[in-house]
Amino acid sequence: MNELRGLQLLLLLLTIFCSCDEVAAFTLLRRSKSYQTFASNSRLSSSPPPSTYDDIVPAVYPLSRKKVALIEEAKKLNSTSKGSYSAVGWSNRLGSVLTPAAFPGVYTADRPFYWNKIDVGCRMTVIKQPNGDLIVHSPVGLDPPLIRSLEELGTVKHVVSPNYEHVKFAYQWAKQYPEAKIWGCPGLMERETDVRWTGEVPHGARPPGYGGNQGNNDKHEDMWDWEEFQPLHIDTEVNPFTNKPFFNEVIFYHTASKTLLMTDLFWNYPKSDGTTNGQIWDALPSVSDKTRNEDFGAWELAPSVGTIPFGSTAWKFGMDKLFYPFYMNFMVMSDKRQSFTDIARFITCGGDGWEVESIIPAHGDIVRGKGVCKEVMEKHFNIQCPSPSVDAHFTSPSVLAWLKKMALSYKLERGEDLLEVISREAGVSVNKGDEDNLIRLATLMASSPLPIASHDFLRADNAIYIYGNQAFLDGFGYEWNEFVELPSSKCVETDAEVEERQKLLDSIKDAAMCKAQSNGVQGYDNLIRVRKDGKKIMLKGVHLWNVWEIGENLDDVRTQIESGAMKPIGQAVWIRDVEYLD
Repeated sequence: MNELRGLQLLLLLLTIFCSCDEVAAFTLLRRSKSYQTFASNSRLSSSPPPSTYDDIVPAVYPLSRKKVALIEEAKKLNSTSKGSYSAVGWSNRLGSVLTPAAFPGVYTADRPFYWNKIDVGCRMTVIKQPNGDLIVHSPVGLDPPLIRSLEELGTVKHVVSPNYEHVKFAYQWAKQYPEAKIWGCPGLMERETDVRWTGEVPHGARPPGYGGNQGNNDKHEDMWDWEEFQPLHIDTEVNPFTNKPFFNEVIFYHTASKTLLMTDLFWNYPKSDGTTNGQIWDALPSVSDKTRNEDFGAWELAPSVGTIPFGSTAWKFGMDKLFYPFYMNFMVMSDKRQSFTDIARFITCGGDGWEVESIIPAHGDIVRGKGVCKEVMEKHFNIQCPSPSVDAHFTSPSVLAWLKKMALSYKLERGEDLLEVISREAGVSVNKGDEDNLIRLATLMASSPLPIASHDFLRADNAIYIYGNQAFLDGFGYEWNEFVELPSSKCVETDAEVEERQKLLDSIKDAAMCKAQSNGVQGYDNLIRVRKDGKKIMLKGVHLWNVWEIGENLDDVRTQIESGAMKPIGQAVWIRDVEYLD
Protein backbone atom coordinates (compact mmCIF):
# COMPACT_ATOMS: atom_id res chain seq x y z
CA MET A 1 0.00 0.00 0.00
CA ASN A 2 2.94 2.36 0.56
CA GLU A 3 3.66 2.27 -3.16
CA LEU A 4 0.03 2.79 -4.07
CA ARG A 5 -1.10 6.35 -4.62
CA GLY A 6 -4.46 5.88 -3.01
CA LEU A 7 -6.60 7.79 -5.45
CA GLN A 8 -5.67 5.34 -8.16
CA LEU A 9 -8.29 3.03 -6.70
CA LEU A 10 -10.78 5.41 -8.25
CA LEU A 11 -9.62 4.06 -11.59
CA LEU A 12 -11.85 1.09 -10.96
CA LEU A 13 -14.83 3.41 -11.07
CA LEU A 14 -13.59 5.19 -14.13
CA THR A 15 -12.92 1.84 -15.80
CA ILE A 16 -16.59 1.04 -15.43
CA PHE A 17 -17.43 4.38 -16.99
CA CYS A 18 -14.87 4.51 -19.80
CA SER A 19 -14.09 0.81 -20.51
CA CYS A 20 -10.85 1.90 -22.09
CA ASP A 21 -7.16 1.36 -21.46
CA GLU A 22 -6.65 5.09 -20.98
CA VAL A 23 -8.36 5.31 -17.63
CA ALA A 24 -5.01 6.06 -16.04
CA ALA A 25 -5.77 9.63 -17.03
CA PHE A 26 -7.73 9.95 -13.82
CA THR A 27 -4.54 9.95 -11.74
CA LEU A 28 -4.49 13.71 -12.14
CA LEU A 29 -1.43 15.03 -13.88
CA ARG A 30 1.24 13.32 -11.81
CA ARG A 31 4.63 14.58 -12.87
CA SER A 32 6.80 12.05 -14.62
CA LYS A 33 10.55 12.01 -14.03
CA SER A 34 10.88 12.09 -17.81
CA TYR A 35 10.25 15.84 -17.56
CA GLN A 36 14.00 16.38 -17.84
CA THR A 37 13.75 15.63 -21.54
CA PHE A 38 12.00 19.00 -21.81
CA ALA A 39 14.74 20.85 -20.03
CA SER A 40 18.23 20.64 -21.36
CA ASN A 41 21.10 22.15 -19.44
CA SER A 42 21.18 25.07 -21.84
CA ARG A 43 18.71 27.93 -21.75
CA LEU A 44 16.28 28.47 -24.60
CA SER A 45 16.36 31.63 -26.66
CA SER A 46 13.42 33.59 -27.99
CA SER A 47 12.70 33.33 -31.69
CA PRO A 48 11.26 35.92 -34.10
CA PRO A 49 7.56 36.60 -33.68
CA PRO A 50 5.25 34.04 -35.23
CA SER A 51 3.67 34.99 -38.52
CA THR A 52 0.57 37.16 -38.37
CA TYR A 53 -2.75 35.48 -39.17
CA ASP A 54 -5.60 37.17 -40.96
CA ASP A 55 -8.22 35.34 -38.95
CA ILE A 56 -8.94 38.15 -36.48
CA VAL A 57 -11.65 37.44 -33.93
CA PRO A 58 -14.68 39.49 -35.01
CA ALA A 59 -16.16 42.00 -32.57
CA VAL A 60 -19.55 40.35 -32.46
CA TYR A 61 -20.06 40.22 -28.70
CA PRO A 62 -21.40 43.08 -26.55
CA LEU A 63 -18.45 45.05 -25.26
CA SER A 64 -18.10 46.32 -21.72
CA ARG A 65 -15.34 48.69 -20.70
CA LYS A 66 -13.46 45.85 -19.06
CA LYS A 67 -13.64 43.83 -22.25
CA VAL A 68 -12.44 46.75 -24.37
CA ALA A 69 -9.52 47.36 -22.01
CA LEU A 70 -8.47 43.69 -22.09
CA ILE A 71 -8.76 43.57 -25.87
CA GLU A 72 -6.58 46.66 -26.17
CA GLU A 73 -4.01 45.03 -23.90
CA ALA A 74 -4.17 41.88 -26.04
CA LYS A 75 -3.37 43.97 -29.10
CA LYS A 76 -0.18 45.14 -27.42
CA LEU A 77 0.77 41.48 -26.98
CA ASN A 78 -0.24 40.60 -30.56
CA SER A 79 -2.77 38.23 -28.99
CA THR A 80 -5.99 39.09 -30.82
CA SER A 81 -5.45 36.75 -33.78
CA LYS A 82 -7.02 33.33 -33.58
CA GLY A 83 -4.38 30.63 -33.82
CA SER A 84 -1.44 33.04 -33.71
CA TYR A 85 0.45 30.61 -31.45
CA SER A 86 -1.32 27.26 -31.55
CA ALA A 87 -4.44 25.56 -32.81
CA VAL A 88 -7.65 26.87 -31.31
CA GLY A 89 -9.37 24.52 -28.85
CA TRP A 90 -11.16 24.49 -25.52
CA SER A 91 -7.86 24.55 -23.58
CA ASN A 92 -6.61 27.59 -25.53
CA ARG A 93 -9.69 29.21 -26.98
CA LEU A 94 -7.78 31.93 -28.78
CA GLY A 95 -4.67 29.93 -29.59
CA SER A 96 -2.49 32.71 -28.14
CA VAL A 97 0.81 32.73 -26.25
CA LEU A 98 -0.37 35.06 -23.48
CA THR A 99 -3.86 36.47 -22.96
CA PRO A 100 -4.79 39.40 -20.69
CA ALA A 101 -7.19 38.09 -18.04
CA ALA A 102 -7.81 40.88 -15.50
CA PHE A 103 -6.72 44.40 -14.63
CA PRO A 104 -4.26 45.40 -13.51
CA GLY A 105 -1.49 43.11 -14.68
CA VAL A 106 -2.98 39.60 -14.87
CA TYR A 107 -2.20 37.39 -17.89
CA THR A 108 -2.68 33.71 -18.64
CA ALA A 109 -0.92 31.14 -20.79
CA ASP A 110 -3.58 28.57 -21.68
CA ARG A 111 -2.28 25.26 -22.96
CA PRO A 112 -3.49 21.78 -23.86
CA PHE A 113 -2.07 19.17 -21.52
CA TYR A 114 -2.30 15.63 -22.80
CA TRP A 115 -2.50 12.62 -20.56
CA ASN A 116 -2.83 9.34 -22.46
CA LYS A 117 -4.03 11.32 -25.49
CA ILE A 118 -6.71 13.11 -23.45
CA ASP A 119 -6.48 16.90 -23.32
CA VAL A 120 -7.10 17.83 -19.68
CA GLY A 121 -5.94 21.42 -20.15
CA CYS A 122 -3.66 23.56 -18.00
CA ARG A 123 -3.28 27.28 -17.38
CA MET A 124 -0.37 29.34 -16.12
CA THR A 125 -1.04 32.80 -14.66
CA VAL A 126 1.39 35.72 -14.76
CA ILE A 127 1.05 38.63 -12.31
CA LYS A 128 2.84 41.81 -13.35
CA GLN A 129 3.78 43.84 -10.30
CA PRO A 130 3.90 47.65 -10.41
CA ASN A 131 7.72 47.59 -10.66
CA GLY A 132 7.63 45.32 -13.72
CA ASP A 133 8.56 42.10 -11.90
CA LEU A 134 6.58 39.02 -12.91
CA ILE A 135 5.17 36.34 -10.61
CA VAL A 136 4.57 33.13 -12.57
CA HIS A 137 1.98 30.80 -11.05
CA SER A 138 1.69 27.11 -12.06
CA PRO A 139 4.29 27.24 -14.87
CA VAL A 140 3.63 25.54 -18.20
CA GLY A 141 6.27 24.35 -20.64
CA LEU A 142 8.65 26.99 -21.95
CA ASP A 143 9.20 27.65 -25.64
CA PRO A 144 10.67 30.57 -27.62
CA PRO A 145 7.34 32.41 -28.22
CA LEU A 146 6.50 32.34 -24.51
CA ILE A 147 10.01 33.43 -23.53
CA ARG A 148 9.81 36.35 -25.95
CA SER A 149 6.37 37.42 -24.68
CA LEU A 150 7.57 37.38 -21.09
CA GLU A 151 10.62 39.44 -22.02
CA GLU A 152 8.31 42.06 -23.51
CA LEU A 153 6.05 42.00 -20.48
CA GLY A 154 8.61 42.32 -17.69
CA THR A 155 11.22 40.43 -15.65
CA VAL A 156 10.52 36.93 -14.36
CA LYS A 157 11.16 37.37 -10.64
CA HIS A 158 9.19 34.59 -8.93
CA VAL A 159 8.03 31.17 -10.17
CA VAL A 160 5.52 29.34 -7.98
CA SER A 161 4.56 25.66 -8.14
CA PRO A 162 1.38 25.79 -6.03
CA ASN A 163 0.83 22.09 -5.33
CA TYR A 164 2.37 18.64 -5.70
CA GLU A 165 0.82 18.05 -9.13
CA HIS A 166 1.70 21.36 -10.83
CA VAL A 167 5.46 21.01 -10.65
CA LYS A 168 6.33 19.33 -13.93
CA PHE A 169 8.07 22.35 -15.46
CA ALA A 170 9.69 23.87 -12.35
CA TYR A 171 13.07 22.40 -13.28
CA GLN A 172 12.89 23.93 -16.75
CA TRP A 173 12.00 27.38 -15.45
CA ALA A 174 14.75 27.29 -12.84
CA LYS A 175 17.27 26.57 -15.63
CA GLN A 176 15.90 29.22 -17.96
CA TYR A 177 15.72 31.96 -15.33
CA PRO A 178 18.73 31.54 -13.00
CA GLU A 179 18.07 34.89 -11.31
CA ALA A 180 14.43 34.08 -10.53
CA LYS A 181 13.23 32.87 -7.13
CA ILE A 182 11.71 29.38 -7.41
CA TRP A 183 9.01 28.61 -4.85
CA GLY A 184 7.00 25.52 -3.98
CA CYS A 185 4.05 24.59 -1.83
CA PRO A 186 4.85 23.12 1.61
CA GLY A 187 6.81 19.87 1.32
CA LEU A 188 7.70 20.22 -2.35
CA MET A 189 11.42 20.79 -1.83
CA GLU A 190 11.75 17.41 -0.15
CA ARG A 191 9.77 15.64 -2.89
CA GLU A 192 11.48 17.28 -5.88
CA THR A 193 15.11 17.53 -4.87
CA ASP A 194 16.48 18.12 -8.38
CA VAL A 195 14.83 21.55 -8.69
CA ARG A 196 16.79 24.66 -7.70
CA TRP A 197 14.35 25.81 -5.04
CA THR A 198 14.58 29.14 -3.24
CA GLY A 199 12.07 28.11 -0.62
CA GLU A 200 8.48 27.16 0.13
CA VAL A 201 5.29 28.88 1.13
CA PRO A 202 5.18 28.02 4.84
CA HIS A 203 2.88 25.27 6.04
CA GLY A 204 -0.42 26.69 7.26
CA ALA A 205 0.17 30.03 5.51
CA ARG A 206 -2.70 32.48 5.90
CA PRO A 207 -3.17 35.87 4.26
CA PRO A 208 -3.01 39.11 6.24
CA GLY A 209 -6.16 39.56 8.30
CA TYR A 210 -7.34 35.95 8.13
CA GLY A 211 -9.28 35.05 11.28
CA GLY A 212 -7.18 37.32 13.45
CA ASN A 213 -4.02 36.27 11.59
CA GLN A 214 -4.34 32.58 12.39
CA GLY A 215 -1.80 30.34 10.74
CA ASN A 216 1.85 30.68 9.77
CA ASN A 217 2.83 34.06 8.34
CA ASP A 218 6.58 33.55 8.68
CA LYS A 219 7.46 34.01 5.03
CA HIS A 220 10.89 33.79 3.42
CA GLU A 221 12.65 37.16 3.28
CA ASP A 222 13.03 36.96 -0.51
CA MET A 223 9.34 36.30 -1.13
CA TRP A 224 6.98 38.85 -2.66
CA ASP A 225 4.76 41.23 -0.66
CA TRP A 226 1.92 39.16 0.81
CA GLU A 227 -0.35 42.20 0.87
CA GLU A 228 -0.21 42.26 -2.95
CA PHE A 229 -0.27 38.52 -3.68
CA GLN A 230 -1.81 36.64 -0.77
CA PRO A 231 -1.25 32.90 -0.17
CA LEU A 232 -3.57 30.54 1.66
CA HIS A 233 -2.43 26.96 2.31
CA ILE A 234 -5.18 24.35 2.05
CA ASP A 235 -3.87 22.26 4.94
CA THR A 236 -7.12 20.36 5.36
CA GLU A 237 -6.84 17.47 2.87
CA VAL A 238 -5.03 14.13 2.74
CA ASN A 239 -4.90 11.06 0.57
CA PRO A 240 -7.09 8.78 2.70
CA PHE A 241 -5.07 5.72 1.71
CA THR A 242 -1.69 7.11 2.80
CA ASN A 243 -2.83 9.73 5.33
CA LYS A 244 -0.50 12.22 3.66
CA PRO A 245 -1.37 15.37 1.67
CA PHE A 246 -2.22 14.62 -1.94
CA PHE A 247 -2.21 18.14 -3.45
CA ASN A 248 -1.05 20.24 -0.48
CA GLU A 249 -2.24 23.20 -2.50
CA VAL A 250 -1.68 26.88 -1.88
CA ILE A 251 -4.26 29.18 -3.44
CA PHE A 252 -3.54 32.86 -4.12
CA TYR A 253 -5.40 36.18 -4.25
CA HIS A 254 -4.16 39.13 -6.29
CA THR A 255 -5.37 42.12 -4.32
CA ALA A 256 -5.20 44.77 -7.04
CA SER A 257 -7.36 42.85 -9.55
CA LYS A 258 -9.42 40.89 -6.97
CA THR A 259 -8.43 37.67 -8.73
CA LEU A 260 -8.40 34.22 -7.10
CA LEU A 261 -5.98 31.59 -8.46
CA MET A 262 -6.69 27.90 -7.86
CA THR A 263 -5.17 24.80 -9.42
CA ASP A 264 -6.90 21.61 -8.24
CA LEU A 265 -9.12 22.88 -5.41
CA PHE A 266 -11.52 24.14 -8.09
CA TRP A 267 -11.92 23.41 -11.80
CA ASN A 268 -14.36 24.63 -14.44
CA TYR A 269 -14.24 22.29 -17.43
CA PRO A 270 -16.55 23.27 -20.31
CA LYS A 271 -19.57 21.23 -21.29
CA SER A 272 -19.53 19.18 -24.46
CA ASP A 273 -20.76 21.90 -26.86
CA GLY A 274 -17.71 24.09 -26.11
CA THR A 275 -19.68 27.18 -25.06
CA THR A 276 -17.56 29.39 -22.83
CA ASN A 277 -18.83 28.98 -19.26
CA GLY A 278 -22.03 27.34 -20.46
CA GLN A 279 -21.53 24.74 -17.75
CA ILE A 280 -21.97 27.40 -15.06
CA TRP A 281 -25.49 28.27 -16.14
CA ASP A 282 -26.45 24.62 -16.39
CA ALA A 283 -25.37 24.20 -12.77
CA LEU A 284 -26.94 27.48 -11.61
CA PRO A 285 -30.22 27.82 -13.54
CA SER A 286 -31.77 30.30 -11.09
CA VAL A 287 -29.02 32.92 -11.37
CA SER A 288 -30.39 36.31 -12.43
CA ASP A 289 -29.71 37.88 -15.80
CA LYS A 290 -27.81 40.69 -14.10
CA THR A 291 -25.50 38.24 -12.35
CA ARG A 292 -25.06 36.24 -15.58
CA ASN A 293 -24.07 39.40 -17.41
CA GLU A 294 -21.18 39.98 -15.00
CA ASP A 295 -19.42 37.06 -16.66
CA PHE A 296 -18.16 37.64 -20.19
CA GLY A 297 -19.30 34.26 -21.51
CA ALA A 298 -18.18 33.83 -25.11
CA TRP A 299 -16.25 36.92 -26.13
CA GLU A 300 -13.36 38.10 -28.29
CA LEU A 301 -10.57 36.62 -26.18
CA ALA A 302 -12.44 33.45 -25.21
CA PRO A 303 -14.73 32.42 -28.08
CA SER A 304 -16.76 29.24 -28.14
CA VAL A 305 -14.91 26.49 -29.96
CA GLY A 306 -17.48 23.87 -30.91
CA THR A 307 -17.77 20.30 -29.72
CA ILE A 308 -15.30 19.18 -27.06
CA PRO A 309 -13.43 15.90 -27.80
CA PHE A 310 -14.95 12.85 -26.14
CA GLY A 311 -11.88 12.17 -24.00
CA SER A 312 -12.00 15.65 -22.47
CA THR A 313 -15.74 15.34 -21.90
CA ALA A 314 -15.17 12.00 -20.15
CA TRP A 315 -12.48 13.64 -18.02
CA LYS A 316 -14.96 16.35 -16.98
CA PHE A 317 -17.45 13.65 -16.02
CA GLY A 318 -14.83 11.91 -13.92
CA MET A 319 -13.81 15.12 -12.17
CA ASP A 320 -17.37 16.34 -11.54
CA LYS A 321 -19.11 13.08 -10.71
CA LEU A 322 -16.37 10.89 -9.24
CA PHE A 323 -13.44 12.90 -7.95
CA TYR A 324 -15.42 15.87 -6.56
CA PRO A 325 -17.57 13.84 -4.12
CA PHE A 326 -14.54 11.71 -3.23
CA TYR A 327 -12.54 14.84 -2.37
CA MET A 328 -15.31 16.42 -0.33
CA ASN A 329 -16.27 13.25 1.54
CA PHE A 330 -12.95 11.46 2.02
CA MET A 331 -10.02 13.80 1.35
CA VAL A 332 -11.10 16.66 3.61
CA MET A 333 -9.96 15.49 7.05
CA SER A 334 -12.78 14.94 9.51
CA ASP A 335 -11.04 16.91 12.24
CA LYS A 336 -10.45 19.83 9.85
CA ARG A 337 -13.84 20.11 8.21
CA GLN A 338 -14.64 23.28 10.13
CA SER A 339 -11.28 24.75 9.08
CA PHE A 340 -12.06 23.83 5.46
CA THR A 341 -15.47 25.50 5.73
CA ASP A 342 -13.89 28.60 7.26
CA ILE A 343 -11.44 28.80 4.35
CA ALA A 344 -14.27 28.34 1.85
CA ARG A 345 -16.25 31.17 3.44
CA PHE A 346 -13.20 33.43 3.58
CA ILE A 347 -12.57 33.11 -0.16
CA THR A 348 -16.27 33.12 -1.13
CA CYS A 349 -18.33 35.43 1.03
CA GLY A 350 -16.36 38.69 0.98
CA GLY A 351 -16.81 40.93 4.00
CA ASP A 352 -13.72 40.32 6.13
CA GLY A 353 -12.45 37.85 3.53
CA TRP A 354 -11.40 38.09 -0.09
CA GLU A 355 -13.59 40.12 -2.46
CA VAL A 356 -13.26 37.93 -5.54
CA GLU A 357 -14.23 39.34 -8.94
CA SER A 358 -12.37 36.80 -11.12
CA ILE A 359 -11.53 33.12 -10.62
CA ILE A 360 -8.66 31.76 -12.69
CA PRO A 361 -8.56 27.97 -12.42
CA ALA A 362 -5.70 25.92 -13.82
CA HIS A 363 -8.28 23.73 -15.57
CA GLY A 364 -11.24 25.12 -17.48
CA ASP A 365 -12.82 28.50 -18.15
CA ILE A 366 -12.12 31.71 -16.23
CA VAL A 367 -15.08 32.95 -14.15
CA ARG A 368 -15.76 36.69 -13.96
CA GLY A 369 -18.08 38.91 -11.94
CA LYS A 370 -18.40 39.26 -8.18
CA GLY A 371 -21.88 37.79 -8.08
CA VAL A 372 -21.02 34.93 -10.44
CA CYS A 373 -17.87 34.01 -8.49
CA LYS A 374 -19.82 33.96 -5.24
CA GLU A 375 -22.59 31.74 -6.67
CA VAL A 376 -20.09 29.36 -8.27
CA MET A 377 -18.02 28.93 -5.12
CA GLU A 378 -21.04 28.61 -2.85
CA LYS A 379 -22.11 25.65 -4.96
CA HIS A 380 -18.62 24.16 -5.30
CA PHE A 381 -17.85 24.32 -1.57
CA ASN A 382 -21.44 23.56 -0.55
CA ILE A 383 -21.75 26.61 1.68
CA GLN A 384 -24.26 29.42 2.09
CA CYS A 385 -22.85 32.88 2.73
CA PRO A 386 -24.65 34.76 5.49
CA SER A 387 -26.74 37.80 4.70
CA PRO A 388 -24.57 40.89 4.97
CA SER A 389 -24.91 43.23 7.91
CA VAL A 390 -25.94 46.78 7.05
CA ASP A 391 -25.66 50.19 8.66
CA ALA A 392 -28.33 50.99 11.27
CA HIS A 393 -29.98 53.75 9.23
CA PHE A 394 -31.08 51.16 6.66
CA THR A 395 -33.23 49.41 9.28
CA SER A 396 -34.50 52.35 11.35
CA PRO A 397 -38.25 52.34 12.16
CA SER A 398 -39.00 55.21 9.77
CA VAL A 399 -37.12 53.52 6.94
CA LEU A 400 -38.85 50.19 7.61
CA ALA A 401 -42.24 51.92 7.48
CA TRP A 402 -41.37 53.55 4.15
CA LEU A 403 -39.98 50.32 2.69
CA LYS A 404 -43.24 48.59 3.58
CA LYS A 405 -45.13 51.24 1.61
CA MET A 406 -42.68 50.81 -1.28
CA ALA A 407 -43.14 47.05 -1.32
CA LEU A 408 -46.96 47.14 -1.09
CA SER A 409 -47.10 49.82 -3.77
CA TYR A 410 -44.94 47.71 -6.05
CA LYS A 411 -47.30 44.79 -5.49
CA LEU A 412 -50.24 47.07 -6.29
CA GLU A 413 -48.82 48.44 -9.53
CA ARG A 414 -46.67 45.58 -10.77
CA GLY A 415 -48.40 42.55 -9.34
CA GLU A 416 -45.11 41.15 -7.96
CA ASP A 417 -43.41 41.01 -4.59
CA LEU A 418 -40.63 43.59 -4.55
CA LEU A 419 -38.35 41.36 -2.48
CA GLU A 420 -38.69 38.52 -4.97
CA VAL A 421 -37.93 40.82 -7.90
CA ILE A 422 -34.88 42.41 -6.26
CA SER A 423 -33.60 39.01 -5.17
CA ARG A 424 -34.12 37.46 -8.59
CA GLU A 425 -32.40 40.31 -10.41
CA ALA A 426 -29.49 40.32 -7.95
CA GLY A 427 -29.17 36.52 -7.86
CA VAL A 428 -29.98 36.18 -4.15
CA SER A 429 -32.09 33.31 -2.83
CA VAL A 430 -35.28 34.15 -0.91
CA ASN A 431 -36.74 31.88 1.74
CA LYS A 432 -40.46 31.31 2.17
CA GLY A 433 -41.91 33.97 4.45
CA ASP A 434 -39.14 36.51 3.83
CA GLU A 435 -41.57 38.81 2.04
CA ASP A 436 -43.29 39.33 5.39
CA ASN A 437 -40.05 40.10 7.22
CA LEU A 438 -39.31 43.81 7.03
CA ILE A 439 -35.81 43.43 8.46
CA ARG A 440 -34.98 40.84 5.78
CA LEU A 441 -36.42 43.15 3.11
CA ALA A 442 -34.44 46.12 4.43
CA THR A 443 -31.20 44.12 4.65
CA LEU A 444 -31.44 42.68 1.14
CA MET A 445 -32.40 46.02 -0.39
CA ALA A 446 -29.62 47.86 1.44
CA SER A 447 -26.97 45.36 0.31
CA SER A 448 -28.35 44.66 -3.17
CA PRO A 449 -26.01 45.43 -6.09
CA LEU A 450 -29.04 46.98 -7.80
CA PRO A 451 -29.32 50.73 -7.08
CA ILE A 452 -32.64 51.41 -5.30
CA ALA A 453 -33.98 54.80 -4.20
CA SER A 454 -37.16 56.67 -3.37
CA HIS A 455 -38.31 60.26 -2.92
CA ASP A 456 -41.42 61.60 -1.18
CA PHE A 457 -43.73 64.55 -1.82
CA LEU A 458 -44.51 65.17 1.85
CA ARG A 459 -41.72 67.37 3.19
CA ALA A 460 -41.47 70.14 0.57
CA ASP A 461 -42.87 71.38 -2.72
CA ASN A 462 -40.09 69.51 -4.51
CA ALA A 463 -39.54 65.79 -4.16
CA ILE A 464 -36.92 64.96 -1.50
CA TYR A 465 -34.99 61.72 -1.35
CA ILE A 466 -36.12 59.59 1.56
CA TYR A 467 -34.23 56.38 0.80
CA GLY A 468 -31.22 55.18 -1.15
CA ASN A 469 -29.51 51.83 -0.75
CA GLN A 470 -25.73 51.53 -0.63
CA ALA A 471 -25.40 50.84 -4.36
CA PHE A 472 -27.41 54.00 -5.14
CA LEU A 473 -25.41 56.09 -2.66
CA ASP A 474 -22.14 54.81 -4.11
CA GLY A 475 -23.30 55.33 -7.67
CA PHE A 476 -24.29 58.95 -7.06
CA GLY A 477 -21.47 59.71 -4.62
CA TYR A 478 -23.47 60.69 -1.50
CA GLU A 479 -23.46 59.80 2.19
CA TRP A 480 -26.76 58.79 3.76
CA ASN A 481 -27.28 61.86 5.95
CA GLU A 482 -26.87 64.34 3.10
CA PHE A 483 -28.75 62.20 0.61
CA VAL A 484 -32.01 61.95 2.57
CA GLU A 485 -32.30 65.76 2.66
CA LEU A 486 -31.49 66.20 -1.03
CA PRO A 487 -34.05 67.33 -3.63
CA SER A 488 -34.16 64.53 -6.16
CA SER A 489 -33.93 67.10 -8.97
CA LYS A 490 -30.23 67.43 -8.06
CA CYS A 491 -29.55 64.26 -10.03
CA VAL A 492 -29.95 66.14 -13.31
CA GLU A 493 -28.04 69.16 -14.57
CA THR A 494 -29.19 70.73 -17.82
CA ASP A 495 -32.61 72.27 -18.50
CA ALA A 496 -33.31 69.55 -21.05
CA GLU A 497 -32.50 66.84 -18.50
CA VAL A 498 -34.70 68.53 -15.88
CA GLU A 499 -37.60 68.65 -18.34
CA GLU A 500 -37.10 65.06 -19.48
CA ARG A 501 -36.97 63.82 -15.89
CA GLN A 502 -40.13 65.67 -14.84
CA LYS A 503 -42.07 64.36 -17.82
CA LEU A 504 -40.99 60.85 -16.92
CA LEU A 505 -42.09 61.18 -13.28
CA ASP A 506 -45.41 62.76 -14.29
CA SER A 507 -46.06 59.94 -16.73
CA ILE A 508 -45.61 57.45 -13.91
CA LYS A 509 -48.18 59.31 -11.82
CA ASP A 510 -50.65 59.54 -14.68
CA ALA A 511 -50.30 55.89 -15.62
CA ALA A 512 -50.58 54.61 -12.07
CA MET A 513 -53.17 51.95 -12.77
CA CYS A 514 -52.42 51.43 -16.46
CA LYS A 515 -51.34 47.89 -17.31
CA ALA A 516 -49.10 49.28 -20.04
CA GLN A 517 -46.91 50.80 -17.36
CA SER A 518 -45.41 47.46 -16.30
CA ASN A 519 -44.30 46.83 -19.86
CA GLY A 520 -43.28 50.40 -20.50
CA VAL A 521 -40.51 50.33 -17.90
CA GLN A 522 -38.31 48.62 -20.44
CA GLY A 523 -38.34 51.87 -22.40
CA TYR A 524 -36.76 53.80 -19.53
CA ASP A 525 -33.19 53.31 -20.61
CA ASN A 526 -30.02 55.29 -21.22
CA LEU A 527 -31.05 58.07 -18.84
CA ILE A 528 -28.27 60.57 -18.16
CA ARG A 529 -27.85 61.65 -14.54
CA VAL A 530 -25.19 63.53 -12.60
CA ARG A 531 -23.25 62.51 -9.49
CA LYS A 532 -22.41 64.75 -6.56
CA ASP A 533 -18.93 65.33 -8.03
CA GLY A 534 -20.44 66.49 -11.34
CA LYS A 535 -19.53 63.38 -13.31
CA LYS A 536 -22.14 61.92 -15.64
CA ILE A 537 -23.57 58.42 -15.37
CA MET A 538 -26.00 56.52 -17.59
CA LEU A 539 -28.85 54.53 -16.06
CA LYS A 540 -30.02 51.40 -17.86
CA GLY A 541 -33.07 49.29 -17.12
CA VAL A 542 -34.85 51.91 -14.97
CA HIS A 543 -37.94 50.56 -13.17
CA LEU A 544 -40.15 53.28 -11.65
CA TRP A 545 -43.32 53.07 -9.59
CA ASN A 546 -45.43 55.26 -7.32
CA VAL A 547 -45.51 54.99 -3.53
CA TRP A 548 -48.95 55.19 -1.92
CA GLU A 549 -50.25 55.66 1.62
CA ILE A 550 -51.22 52.06 1.66
CA GLY A 551 -52.44 49.31 3.95
CA GLU A 552 -52.72 45.58 3.51
CA ASN A 553 -56.04 45.80 1.63
CA LEU A 554 -54.89 46.62 -1.89
CA ASP A 555 -58.40 46.51 -3.34
CA ASP A 556 -59.54 49.45 -1.17
CA VAL A 557 -56.51 51.48 -2.25
CA ARG A 558 -57.06 50.60 -5.87
CA THR A 559 -60.64 51.87 -5.69
CA GLN A 560 -59.54 55.16 -4.18
CA ILE A 561 -56.86 55.64 -6.83
CA GLU A 562 -59.28 54.94 -9.66
CA SER A 563 -61.74 57.47 -8.22
CA GLY A 564 -59.02 60.11 -7.92
CA ALA A 565 -59.42 60.29 -4.15
CA MET A 566 -55.81 59.24 -3.50
CA LYS A 567 -52.59 60.71 -4.80
CA PRO A 568 -49.13 59.17 -4.57
CA ILE A 569 -46.98 60.24 -1.63
CA GLY A 570 -43.73 59.47 -3.42
CA GLN A 571 -42.03 57.42 -6.08
CA ALA A 572 -39.34 54.73 -6.11
CA VAL A 573 -36.90 53.19 -8.56
CA TRP A 574 -34.64 50.22 -9.01
CA ILE A 575 -32.00 50.25 -11.73
CA ARG A 576 -30.51 47.28 -13.51
CA ASP A 577 -27.17 48.86 -14.44
CA VAL A 578 -25.17 52.07 -14.10
CA GLU A 579 -22.44 53.07 -16.56
CA TYR A 580 -19.91 55.74 -15.69
CA LEU A 581 -19.43 58.14 -18.60
CA ASP A 582 -16.65 60.35 -17.19
